[in-house]
Amino acid sequence: MMQEMVQEIENTIREATYDMHTAVPGTIAEYDAESGMASVKPEGTITMRTGEKLDYPTIVKVPVVFPQANGQKAAIAYPVKPGDGCLVIICENDLKPWTSHGKETDSNMKFDLTNSVCIPGLFGEGSEAAKKAAEEDAIVIKNEDMEIVVKKDAMEAKYLESSLKMDGSSVKMDCGGCGVFVSVTGTTIEGDLNVTGIITGGGL
Repeated sequence: MMQEMVQEIENTIREATYDMHTAVPGTIAEYDAESGMASVKPEGTITMRTGEKLDYPTIVKVPVVFPQANGQKAAIAYPVKPGDGCLVIICENDLKPWTSHGKETDSNMKFDLTNSVCIPGLFGEGSEAAKKAAEEDAIVIKNEDMEIVVKKDAMEAKYLESSLKMDGSSVKMDCGGCGVFVSVTGTTIEGDLNVTGIITGGGL
C-alpha cells in the first residue's frame, strides 16, 4: 500500500512537470540588434507524457541579456552571431506585459518556452581567453586579433605587431620596431622622430 502511494505521488509530480521548462543550452539562429531580440533553438529534446521525445522548437522574439545599467547608458555589448551558444532561461510568467511596457495579456502560462530570455556565451568547451584569464588572474577582453589583458597591477593591449603596456611606474608603446617608453626617470623614443608644430621646453 505504501509503495503504491509513493509511486502515485511520483507519477503526479512527473505529470505536473511535463509542461514546465526552466533552463536549457541553446543556439542563436537569428539576432536583431535593433530590437535586442533573437530566435533561439534550444538543444536536446522534450519528453512528452506518452514518453515520445521531440526536438525543441525554435523560439522567436527572445530578449538577449547583456551587462547593462544606468538606463542602458552603461553597457558591455558584443556581436552576437548565428551559431553562437547561449543559455535559454524560461521565465515563470508571461513576458508580454514586460516587453510591451505594461500592456496586460490574458495569458497565464507559467514556465512556457514563449517566456524565454537568453544569455549569449554558453559553449561546450573552454576558450583561449578564459584559459588566459585563469592563468594570469586577469580580465581578458578579446575580439579576434585584438586583445586587452587587465591585471590588478598592470594592463596590456595587443594587436598584431603593436602593443601598449602600462603598470604603476611606466607606459610602453611598441609598433613595428619603433616605440616610446615613459617612466618616472624620463622618456625614451626608439625610431625616427618627426614633429609637426612647436616644441616648447621648460624646467631646469
